[in-house]
Amino acid sequence: MADKKYVIAIDSGTQNIRAILFDRNGNEVASAQAPIEPYFSLHPGWAEQDPADYWTKLCRATRALMKKVKISPEAIGAVGITSQRTTFITVDRDGKPLRPAIVWLDQRKNENPPPLSLAARAVFSLPVISGPIDYVRQNSKYLWIKCNEPEVYRKTARFMLITGWFVKKFTGEFRESRGMVNVLWPIDLKKFDWYTQKIIYEAFGLVPEHLPELCDQDRVLGHITKSASRETGLPEGLPVVVGGGDKQSELLGAGGLDSRTGVISFGTLTTLDIITRKYVSDKQWRFFAWPGAVPGTWNIETYINRGFWMVTWFKQEFGLREAIEAEKRGVDPETVLDEVIRAIPPGCMGLMLQPHWGAPANDQFAKGSIIGFGDVHTRAHIYRAILEGLGFELRRLYEIIRSETGITLEELRVGGGGSKSDVAVQIAADIFDLPVSRMNTSEIGSLGAALSAAVGSGMFSSFEEAVSSMVRKVRTFTPNPVSQRIYNELFHRVYLRTYEKLEPLYKDIASITGYPAPRN
Repeated sequence: MADKKYVIAIDSGTQNIRAILFDRNGNEVASAQAPIEPYFSLHPGWAEQDPADYWTKLCRATRALMKKVKISPEAIGAVGITSQRTTFITVDRDGKPLRPAIVWLDQRKNENPPPLSLAARAVFSLPVISGPIDYVRQNSKYLWIKCNEPEVYRKTARFMLITGWFVKKFTGEFRESRGMVNVLWPIDLKKFDWYTQKIIYEAFGLVPEHLPELCDQDRVLGHITKSASRETGLPEGLPVVVGGGDKQSELLGAGGLDSRTGVISFGTLTTLDIITRKYVSDKQWRFFAWPGAVPGTWNIETYINRGFWMVTWFKQEFGLREAIEAEKRGVDPETVLDEVIRAIPPGCMGLMLQPHWGAPANDQFAKGSIIGFGDVHTRAHIYRAILEGLGFELRRLYEIIRSETGITLEELRVGGGGSKSDVAVQIAADIFDLPVSRMNTSEIGSLGAALSAAVGSGMFSSFEEAVSSMVRKVRTFTPNPVSQRIYNELFHRVYLRTYEKLEPLYKDIASITGYPAPRN
C-alpha cells in the first residue's frame, strides 16, 4: 500500500454529512459537505428522517469532494465511515428502507412493554447482560416497532445503523463495526459480540436474524461496487472500513491511545472520552463503556446533553449584536464573543451556571440554572458562564470516573466546533489543571474515521503507526495558576453543592408543572 497516499473520511452527523480527503500526514487536502434535511416529528418527542436523504446527501458530498480533488484515484487507499450512534434504519432483504429512520434524538418510550416469557424472566434474573433490562425494554425502538407497526416488523430483514446501511449501499454486504454498537443492541460488551443466548433478544424485540454481521473495527467490510461508484463518484473497488461511532472516532482522531489522555469534544453532545483496555461499568450510569474504535478497547464516555448546543442557543437568543459585527468583519460570531469575554475574570464576577439544559440519562429532573446575578452582569458574562459551567460539569464527571476506575489523566485534547475558541480551551485547562491541546484539525471524528480506514486497508501496520503519522497537536494551553486556584475553590465550595441544593426544587417544579413528565 506504499503507493496509497490518501484516504477519504465520511462523517454523517445530525446536521451535515461531510466528506474529507486526508493525506498520510493527516492534512485535510479537500472537503465538502451537504446539509441533512431537519428531522421531523409526527408526535411530540419523536425524531424521524427520510433514509433517502442520508444517501442523497452522502452522494452530493462525495461527488463535490471528487470534483475538487486533483489526484489520481489510484492514490486513494480506502474510505472510512463514522456516524452519529443509535440512529437506525429498518430494511427489507434487499436493504430497502421500510419506514423513516428513527434518529438518536427520538424520545418515544415503550410505556407498557409486553411481559417477558417465563424463560426470559429466568435469564434476566441472572447477571448475564450488560445494562439494566428495564431501561432497554422501555427504550428499545425495535420493540416499539414490533408493538406498534407489526406489518413493518413482519417485513423487516435487518435493523441497521446508518453506517451499516451505508456499507450495504456501498458494497452490498450486511455488515457493521463492533465500534458502533452500545447497550441498546443485544451486545455482550465484555466480549464485543452479539449474545449467543437467543432468549435475551426477546427483551429488545429482536431475533438474531435481524442483526448484521459484526466485524472488527480494522476490517475491510467490502469494496465499492460499480453502481455505488456511479452514484457517489468514488472509485470502484475502493475498500470500505467502519472503525467506530462519532465519539469513538473523535478519541482516535485526537490520538487518545492510552488512558492518560482524555479527549473533550465541544460538540452538540459535549463529551469526555478515555480509552481503556479493561472493561469498567457504573451502575448509576454516570459514565459508560462502549466498544472503542481500536479492537480490544473500550471508550469510557461521559457527556453533557445539549452541551455546546448552549452556545448556539446563546447566539440565537442573545447574540445578535455579535453576529452583526462578525458578518461585517467576515469572521465567526465565536471570534467576536471571545474578544468580548476575554477581559471578564475567572468566575464571571460571581455568576455560576449549571449546564443541564438537557437532562442526563441518570437524572430526569436535572435542570439548568444560573445563580449569582448582580447589576454588573451583562450578556457577555452569561456567555462566559456557559463555558465555565461546561468545564465544571466535565470536571465533576471526570472526578467520578477517577474515583470509580483509578484512571488519572495527564493531559486533555479537544475537538469539535467549540475547540476553535481560545477562551473555551483555556477555561478547560484552568478548571482541570491540566495541559489542553488543540489538534491539527477540529474535525477529529472525521480524522478518526480516516485513521481506521488507513489501518484497515493496510496503509499503516498499526494504529500507533497511523496516529504517529496523522495526528498532531498545533497548540497547547497550560493552566494559569491564579485562574486555577479560583476555579478549584468555586468547583469544590460552590459548583458541587449547587445542584445538591437545587435538586429538591427541580422535583417540586416537575410535580407542579408536569414538566418533565416522570419516566416509568
